[in-house]
Amino acid sequence: MHRRAGDRAGSPGCLHAVGSTPVLGAVRDDPAGPLRSGVSVNRSDELLSIERVGVLQRVALFSSVPGYALVPVARLLDEVRVDAGATVIERGAMEDWLFVVADGRVRAHVGERTLAEQGPGGVVGELAVLAPAPRSATVTALEPTLLLRLRRRPFEELLDDRSEIARAVIASLATQLQTLNDEFALGSGPERTAAP
Repeated sequence: MHRRAGDRAGSPGCLHAVGSTPVLGAVRDDPAGPLRSGVSVNRSDELLSIERVGVLQRVALFSSVPGYALVPVARLLDEVRVDAGATVIERGAMEDWLFVVADGRVRAHVGERTLAEQGPGGVVGELAVLAPAPRSATVTALEPTLLLRLRRRPFEELLDDRSEIARAVIASLATQLQTLNDEFALGSGPERTAAP
């Protein structure tokens, strides 16, 4: 089992693996729940904390958070490697995490209808980390993809401790809501930038 510095066995930030390779398919001891086929939690971190901060700075939800304040968020992220064609999020599933695309590309869709495609810096499932509800769409990897998973409970604890992050997240959500409101008012309809 691989642990990042400061993690305890069984703690939410602890990564799990069997032998020398990541576990594929269902992972019973993954604290965030079982993973789908073609999805694996990395045995060793591919990205340094500073690289994770760089990815987070491209995410609309965190764009107004100063880089130094994103370091604690970066430490909460689990790296998840996804095969091309693998389902990352299943429509209707009850989950409480979001994924940030670090490398690769994913597609959010309902059936064959594409809602959005996200590449590096894109995010899917952001509403679930704030207010869990059944997933509104399926997300599938279009190519081999490295995702950063942020789970709700540790993120909520961080927001309780770091008010500057909470304020920035609220401001970002308000801006996104205002943009959608403006699009509806102009009759242009919503451009879906947020996925399930």
